[in-house]
Order: sequence, then C-alpha cells, then structure tokens
Amino acid sequence: MAAVALSDEDRRRVEEQVRRMVAEYWAKPTQEKEDGLGVEVATLPPEQREYVTTVLLRILAEERR
Repeated sequence: MAAVALSDEDRRRVEEQVRRMVAEYWAKPTQEKEDGLGVEVATLPPEQREYVTTVLLRILAEERR
C-alpha cells in the first residue's frame, strides 16, 4: 500500500502537535510523560506517524544551533 502524501496543513498540524508534546516533556520529564508521548505518536495515522521523525530531527537540529 502506497503512503498517502500529507497536505501542508497536515504537516503543520503534526509539527505543532509534536512540538507541544516535546515541550511538555522537556518542561518536566517523567516516565509517564515519555510513555504518553509514545502512545500519542503510536495512535497517529501511519503517514502522520512517519512525519514525526522529520519533525523530531528538525527539533534536534534547532537545539544544536
């Protein structure tokens, strides 16, 4: 089955969601928050879940600057 391309709106929404989750985790890291982040990502549709990696890499690159 071919992956469905995300619209610009979908990519923006996924990026905002991932950034929110990461910010909440970094504010006060706990195992519960880490687990919750994993569950939220796991429940995304596959094409959105695949895009999460791109967003996380972008966040890491920004942090390295």
